[in-house]
Amino acid sequence: LVQDRAVLSKMGKVKSKKIYKNPNRFFEFWLSNLASEARKKSVKLASTYSKALCSLKKYPIKLSSGKECQLLNGFGTAICNILDERLKDFAERNSLSIPEALALGNSLTPAELAKKCLTSVMIFSNEIPQPPRGKRAQTPEISTLNEDYTHLVTLSNQYPPAQPTRISIAKSSEKASSDIIHDANLLPVDYIPQGAYEIILLVDVRESFNKVKFDETVRARGVKWEISSLPVGDFVWLAREIGGSTTQREIVLGLVVERKRADDLASSIVDGRFVEQKSRMQRLGFRKMYIFEECRNMYNLRISHETLLQAMINSELVDGCDVVTCSNSDQCTAYLTSLTNFLTNESKKCDLAVYSGGRRPQKDPSSVDGLWGIPWLEYVDMGKKSPELPLREQFGLHLLQIHSITGAKAKDIVSLFPTPRR
Repeated sequence: LVQDRAVLSKMGKVKSKKIYKNPNRFFEFWLSNLASEARKKSVKLASTYSKALCSLKKYPIKLSSGKECQLLNGFGTAICNILDERLKDFAERNSLSIPEALALGNSLTPAELAKKCLTSVMIFSNEIPQPPRGKRAQTPEISTLNEDYTHLVTLSNQYPPAQPTRISIAKSSEKASSDIIHDANLLPVDYIPQGAYEIILLVDVRESFNKVKFDETVRARGVKWEISSLPVGDFVWLAREIGGSTTQREIVLGLVVERKRADDLASSIVDGRFVEQKSRMQRLGFRKMYIFEECRNMYNLRISHETLLQAMINSELVDGCDVVTCSNSDQCTAYLTSLTNFLTNESKKCDLAVYSGGRRPQKDPSSVDGLWGIPWLEYVDMGKKSPELPLREQFGLHLLQIHSITGAKAKDIVSLFPTPRR
């Protein structure tokens, strides 16, 4: 949507790291085995391991120890300690140092890792295989471990037992995002010709800054803006048809911006709003952008400054968000003004593609040429905090609250009886 990278470069420097393909294969292997073993004992524990594994698979940078995994979502001290123990044991068995052992483990295929770590897997399961009397003892086959490695999504992920409301929002956003991706090849339903619409910056009514000063700054630069109650994001851009008709169409452009002051980011990470807001932004299928605004007390917050920066880095690397850093609100206003002017100039040169019903451009939102958007009502509906789940999923969540009902059992029940009445 936005091709003018010069605006981004003026706001701060970007540090880059070398990106590796599947860089943490050793830790992924052990997490998959932990999840496989946990499924035999506790669905909740298996879900925890699977969540950590999915987070690790999205991280494109090499990690030097299990302790470093705490930077990622889903990792706690216990999981990190287990990974460090597995790495230490692997190093001792192969007479290598920790860095050498990790490099070796990351270079092996899952089948090769299973072969080298087969003894370790038996020890972890706390079950020493005893050969049956009168029969030949059978050892676990590598293909079984490899199969566990490839099938990472557990049944408990489909119907998590705890915190159903909070998790259902995330799962619904993933489903919505998946639907958007599958419908990506569909064409726009309509076009609004160039020059027949105007671009308006919408600011969320809950956004906290000096609106009088903001109004003076943006109007001095020829930017039209309005205050509105936005279901997701702090800033979006509205394309409104020009004309005296009472049925003017209003299209939300495919870009959503969330402004985070350092203190607000810290509190939102603690109470869980940060993940929930990001989930709803993901559901839209838009290009996502964070404006990280520094403040005076950002080094004396409940969360360290390094953790705040890591949260922004994860949002960029793992979640595909654009991140812009501003030192104060004036810089933030200047950036929004420049971005609005850019979109206004684009509206005079190209038609606006209108998508609806889950349709999205064929390309990634960040690489689309021209402007596109969805109707205002669809944006409001998709950005709601509590989307309505299908009855089948609600029934599955309720089943998991019954003692001894696991994810596998709930799935079998729902497959036979999709609703409580059938």
